[in-house]
Amino acid sequence: MTEIILKDDVEQSKIDALLFFLKSSNIDAEVKITDVKKIQKSSAFSLAKGIWSDYNVDANELRDKAWKR
Repeated sequence: MTEIILKDDVEQSKIDALLFFLKSSNIDAEVKITDVKKIQKSSAFSLAKGIWSDYNVDANELRDKAWKR
């Protein structure tokens, strides 16, 4: 299977013309319209996530220790 993704809104008449062209060339084609998934920006870095969640340390203290090497 090969997919063609149209990233911008395209007029229905243009989609119909594209489908007609593909089908006239014996290419089986169909249209699936999906909602665009919005990318969520990640929140600020948090030490509460991951390996630091069980420790009582703040970001500034950790940075100070890291840069004093």
